[in-house]
This record gives sequence, structure tokens and C-alpha cells, in this order.
Amino acid sequence: MNSPQVLPKPAPLALRIGEFVAQIRYEGLPASTVAAVKRLLLDTLGCALGAMDALPVRLLQPLAPTIAADQAGASLIGSGRRSTAEGAAAVNGALVRYLDFMDVYWSRDVCHPAENIPVALACVQEARGNGRTFIEAVVAGYEVQIRLCDAFSFQDRGFHHASAAGFVVPFVAGKAWGQSAIEMAQGTVLGGTRHLTLGVLSKGKLSMAKAIGYPLSAAESISSARLAGAGFSGPLNAYEWLFEKTAGRTESPAAFALDHQAYRLEQVSLKQYPVQYALQAPVAAAASLHREAADRLDRIVRIRARVRPETIARAADADKFRPLNRETADHSLPSCVAMALADGCLGEAQFHGQRFLDADVMRLTLLVEAIADSDFEARFPAGRPGAVEIDFDDGSSLTATEEIPLGDRDRPMTDAAVKAKFLSLAVPALGQQRADGVIAFIDQLEHQTSLDPLLAQCVCLPARQTGVN
Repeated sequence: MNSPQVLPKPAPLALRIGEFVAQIRYEGLPASTVAAVKRLLLDTLGCALGAMDALPVRLLQPLAPTIAADQAGASLIGSGRRSTAEGAAAVNGALVRYLDFMDVYWSRDVCHPAENIPVALACVQEARGNGRTFIEAVVAGYEVQIRLCDAFSFQDRGFHHASAAGFVVPFVAGKAWGQSAIEMAQGTVLGGTRHLTLGVLSKGKLSMAKAIGYPLSAAESISSARLAGAGFSGPLNAYEWLFEKTAGRTESPAAFALDHQAYRLEQVSLKQYPVQYALQAPVAAAASLHREAADRLDRIVRIRARVRPETIARAADADKFRPLNRETADHSLPSCVAMALADGCLGEAQFHGQRFLDADVMRLTLLVEAIADSDFEARFPAGRPGAVEIDFDDGSSLTATEEIPLGDRDRPMTDAAVKAKFLSLAVPALGQQRADGVIAFIDQLEHQTSLDPLLAQCVCLPARQTGVN
């Protein structure tokens, strides 16, 4: 028999977060929060279904174990194959991440809280939970990650924001499985102490590793939650150590908000384009210039893209001017601006077709000058603008500014726009009937007794299935 755990006083932050998560109940959630969960689930599934042909996912899928249909486990999106919760979270998480089309939240740090949705799907499905349990697990993941993002920056310490997976995922799994506050506290410190991800993941010439930064850590962190549920203990002062040993003077565990007055997940932004969020505004500005510039693209002699200084460091280094793969291209300010200017749009078809390698786009890419705008910096995060100016060989010029990109929390997509985005990504993979079935299921999410019918709708047309054992 395990001996009772003696907890330090005052209670460590891990335990206080566990108590906060334990108190999340569907019955206490505002209707607007439940509606936000539905929108986020639909958007996230669309991102996953749009990535069915992605090479990193095809390489990862066969590594997920196969389990019998009557075993407790979860389904892989696309194939429907049954796997462990860990296997499903890894594969489905990579699908969600690959297109760089999922949601985003910005504060002291940046995060993509939608990366917790594959975890919630897997763990609730394994536990044979219902729609309301799923909603609670999603709220738990979003709220913990967003509040951590408000209080602490991994990126300021040289780590990638995917480092949050180890801390956040055990709360998602724990909520799905009905764990106690102390069990979830042990899970978060067991996971969090193992998964600090180096910032090099998204620097310079990017690799396939971008697609698995959060998902692989999430899979192992589900196992951390299992260990905690079995009575395994970890260093409960992990959060305090993280803040005190690696943070600056302005960061403190006291900054971690634990209130239930407002749910932060309603403040996340969605993306109009499948690129890094900092590029949404300049891409929109470039696309708006296409109509006036389309017949004289070959006469452009200079392109200036004005963005925040931090965006230049991340998206306009030397490797971003000659992207050779999709992973680098969708994080490249010059390449994305060039494609949007050349085509008047920027979508998955252009990345899948490697439009960034075409000679006309490469010419424009090399003409882009990234300019750090101090005014844009001063307005962040309240403002997220971008601007593009182009000069022609006859001395004329054109300028466009996008103050708030569509999908931003200050300019949210309508429900119709979210559904249209989902259908554009899902119909090629599922067909119209199944895609409509996903929408219908999510519309009634809080009344669903099982997630199995949803995952059954997310089985691709035979021609699109990959990784089926």
C-alpha cells in the first residue's frame, strides 16, 4: 500500500493548478465557452484532415501501436485504426500541427493550445467518456496553457514553446480520466521536468521535427499522467524551480492566474492562412496588392515588408530567403509575401505544389526587404498589424496595411467562416457527407454519449488513407 503523501506548505503551484482544474465542470461553464470549444474543435479537425498526405505524418503513423477493437484506446484520424491514447495523441497531434493552420495565443509567450485537442480526444475516447467530459478536458488544457503563457516565457529562455506540453498535457489526461488534484499535480511535474524543448526547433532552416515538437512530448506526458494515477510521485516544486531558476525578475509563480471568472480560451485567434501567425497580416496586405500589381509583377524592383522586430528575427533570417521545404517556407516572411503577391492568395495548394520554388516567386522573394517597425512593436500584443510596399521600375509604388488579420481575437471569424475553412480542408479527405457529419456531431457535442461516432466520421476516403496496418 502506498504511504500517504505529505505535502509542503504553502501548497506548491502544481497542486493549486490541480485544484483549479478539478473544479472545472461543464455545468459551470458559460455558454460562450462551450460554443468556443465547438469552434476550436471544428477548426482543429480541419487542420488535421488537411494534412493527411504530409510526409512526417506518414512516417510517424506506422510507429503507433495497433490494438484490438475491444481494447481501451483511441482512433487515428484518417485511417480509423485503433491505437493507444499515446499513439493517437502523437499521430493526430502531428496532423494538427503540420499545416501551421491551427489556433494561436500570444501574451508573454506564444502557444498553439489546439495541440491539446488530440490529447483530449484520445484520453476521453480511451476512458469511453462523453461530450461533456471532452469539453471539460479541452477547457482544462486551454486554460492551463494560456495562463502559463501569460505568466512565463519559454522562448525568452531559449526554449521552444512546445516545452509547455509536459506541464499541460497531464492536466488534460487527468481531467479526462477523473483524476484527483494531487494526481494531476504529480502528473504535471513528472511530465514538465522531462520535456524542455530547445528553441532551435523553429530557427533557421526548419525540419520535419516542427510537426512533432508538441505531439511526441504530449504522448509521453500522457504516460506521466498514468504514472501519477498509479501513485508515482514527482518534484512538486517544479513550477517554483522553473520560475526562480530560469526566469527573469518580472516573472513569478504568483502571476499564474487561477480564477474561474473568465475563461481565456475565448481569446485565442484562428488563422486565415496556413503560415506562422506573425505572417498573417503581411500576407493579407500582399494579397490585397495582387489585383493592381498582377500585370506588372516582372517590373517590381523592391518590396518592403514592415513587421515587428521579433518577427524579423524569427521569419526573415538568411535561410528564409531561399526556403527549400514547406516547413521553412511557411515560416518565411519573404516567401509568404512573395507567393501572396504573385497569386493573390496563399493556401495549402501552393505549399503542396511547392510554389515557393517557382522562378517567379523566388525572384520576388529575393526582392523583399524586412523592415522592423517600432510602432508595430509598441502596439503588440494589443495590435498585430503588417504592411507591404512595392516599387516598380517606373518609379510608381503601391502600399497596403492589414491592421488586424481575419481570425484575430479582435477580428474573429464568423461561425460560417470557420465552417467554410473546415470544409475546404475536410471535403477532399472525407467527402461532403462525412464532413457534414462531423459538423453535425460537433453542433450537438454536449449531448453526445461517446466520441467514437465522431472519429468514425473522420475516416478518409480510401484513396486518401495512409498508414493503415
